[in-house]
Amino acid sequence: MYVTLAADGAVVADADDCTRLHLATTLDGSALRAALRDTGTGQLAPDGAVWLDVAVLRSRAQIVATAPDWPQRWDAMVGYAQKAGWLSEDGRTVRVHIER
Repeated sequence: MYVTLAADGAVVADADDCTRLHLATTLDGSALRAALRDTGTGQLAPDGAVWLDVAVLRSRAQIVATAPDWPQRWDAMVGYAQKAGWLSEDGRTVRVHIER
């Protein structure tokens, strides 16, 4: 699963593949920060990491998911992120890498 982020919106693609998660964008710096904020998708951390809002990600991914066991796949992905230390303490955001 990945999120494509542009200045005017965020789109979740390949939602059935819950074995990977990244953000695809050509935006950088302040444009990336603004797009994350304006789309309600997440936030840019001071260290340059992107933290995506888990609830927003789930709601957008669920719309395009087709696998009948998608809820279990999603839960497994979030569980993995938690064990790996990529989930925030409150579970509201997940740290993802950026692919440009």
